[in-house]
Amino acid sequence: MKNLSKLFMLSIALLLGSCDAPERTIGFVTGENAEMQWHLGTQDAIDIVSTVDGLWATQDYEAMRPYFADSLVFTRSNGSVTNTFDDFIAIQSSGTQVTWEYNYAYSVDLNPSVGGEYVNAGFEVTYPATDDSEEVVNWNHENYFVQDGKIISLTQYTVENVDKE
Repeated sequence: MKNLSKLFMLSIALLLGSCDAPERTIGFVTGENAEMQWHLGTQDAIDIVSTVDGLWATQDYEAMRPYFADSLVFTRSNGSVTNTFDDFIAIQSSGTQVTWEYNYAYSVDLNPSVGGEYVNAGFEVTYPATDDSEEVVNWNHENYFVQDGKIISLTQYTVENVDKE
């Protein structure tokens, strides 16, 4: 009888443990995806963006390459778009030397059954003073679409000339 009771309790525990917990969804979507809601993403996608940020800070573009799709779609805050990782590197290595503080990241997923997550990250970017201008501080928000361990697209948004007072 004791063994039967233990077997019963184990069966109940397994049954309860195998039940799917309700998914936590948030927000809303309009248009063709109106029936969907956002889901919390994963730490794995955030870790990819964080790794890329560290490599970007040291300008190790070749070490960044495995984290990006070759056909990366990169949209800058000024609206210009490139469609390859090599074009992305060319833009980065030709620009002004800036520094930044990586302030936050979170991940959301519109359809977890399909794969791919949107990692949203925020930065305070400092452009150094030059002979022609004073130091400028911007706030950048970046939206990464990460799928199968690779960044498929990166879109930047900027709030310029932030008054830090």
